[in-house]
Amino acid sequence: MPVLEAIAFIVGGLLYLAYIACALPIAAVSAFAVYGLGMPGAYLYGLGQVLVFRSALPSGPSRPLKLPDGADPAVPQYFYGPAIVDADHAVRVARGNCQRLWERGITTVRSAFEADRVLATWPLGAGGAAGMAVGTVAGAVITAGCAIVHLLTVGVSAAAVRGCGTVLRGADSAVLRVRNIRMVCPDCYERVPYPGYECPSCPRRHRDVRPGRFGILRRHCRCGTRMNTLLLFGSSRMNAFCPYCGHSLEHRPGQAPEIVLPFFGAGGAGKTRLLFSMVVQLQQWNASGRLAAGFGDSATTRELSMAGPILRAQEAPAKTAVQLPRAYIIRLSPANGTRILHMFDAAGELFYTTERTQELRYLGKARTFILVVDPLSVPAFWDRLPPERQAALGGLRSTAPSPDLAYQQAYQEIEAMGVQLRKVRLAVVFSRADLIDAPGTDIAEWASDVLGLGNLVRSARLNFRETRFFFTAAVMTGEVMHESIPALMRWVLDGIDLGAS
Repeated sequence: MPVLEAIAFIVGGLLYLAYIACALPIAAVSAFAVYGLGMPGAYLYGLGQVLVFRSALPSGPSRPLKLPDGADPAVPQYFYGPAIVDADHAVRVARGNCQRLWERGITTVRSAFEADRVLATWPLGAGGAAGMAVGTVAGAVITAGCAIVHLLTVGVSAAAVRGCGTVLRGADSAVLRVRNIRMVCPDCYERVPYPGYECPSCPRRHRDVRPGRFGILRRHCRCGTRMNTLLLFGSSRMNAFCPYCGHSLEHRPGQAPEIVLPFFGAGGAGKTRLLFSMVVQLQQWNASGRLAAGFGDSATTRELSMAGPILRAQEAPAKTAVQLPRAYIIRLSPANGTRILHMFDAAGELFYTTERTQELRYLGKARTFILVVDPLSVPAFWDRLPPERQAALGGLRSTAPSPDLAYQQAYQEIEAMGVQLRKVRLAVVFSRADLIDAPGTDIAEWASDVLGLGNLVRSARLNFRETRFFFTAAVMTGEVMHESIPALMRWVLDGIDLGAS
């Protein structure tokens, strides 16, 4: 019996050693495989949880994306922030998954040394511990590789998307420059690089819809509505507003070049009446098919719809209020392309002091100016009139200071605003042609010799690229404007196809 017991003990020992020899490497290889592949698997699974399912995750919600103060009410473009937030969230989720995987392994190994059958389980625990250690190192390396690939993909994609946005913004700006489109707000006079737009479906306003943080080709308002990001893509079809003052831009800027046309001169010189006559002339050309012309917004329609009836009734327009003017906007559509005409009619009192004239910042955006002079207001001319003519014209004469004051004040401020006068044009318009005898063919000579405005004439010719003198009458004969108005309009709208004369 002792011999049999010895043999049984030896056989049992050999079998146990064989079991250990098999269990240790099998457990080690299995643990290595589980942790070498499980850790990158946990990272990829966490990435899927974040990007695909977006459900409640054990690691908690993603960190909120911080937007600058005053940002537009739009959903950020994915590669302008959310992709980085998702990457950060995926890393935190993967870390949590790996931590739970490691904790389960530790628990399993510990139980192998604490079980009632420790002789049978300790080889599995020892092999598993060794495999876990090596597998964790290998898994960490593979997981780091996955994370690097993921982050590189996000980084390259973000760079490509942002580069595309920059190129599109540049292309759109280049198109505006090539088409000579420079937008000006009719209310605050600021140069508008790009209009803001209202969401078509909700009251939210987007101050800058161009490609960038909130979208490349399209953006999504917080209400879910898609909005175009460029004039090239049709953003001009939405309701626009000035990003500086917030006033509505009904004339849909950005579709055509804009012409800023300021009227200046002493109070009572006839600026408003001249403006009315030019508007009526455009309406007559529109009716005859010479060009399409119409009011650009509701404010212009409200203010100028009575221009024709006032001139036909030979009534005087209401005195211009002494306040900063809003532009009258006329949309012109001749054969050679649409133009948007901004006509600014400021009260003469705004040209008497430097402080008030400096407020008229639209002067710095103009390339053509109209100075209106009432010959009756010039003492040298008025004093030569016979008493009976003075009695007849006394009620029409402007009592404002000499036109030299308004001219010099405006001229100096225009130059101070950075306008290169040698690149702009000036029309000097003498009104009352229906009440005063024609000066002949040389209006400038008449203004110098008869009106005594030689200094004004010489200064205008010396400082401006082109100066033209006109003698006009803002009156109608039946339905036809005085012939001086079409002549002035053709000069003002030089370069615009006005059809056959």
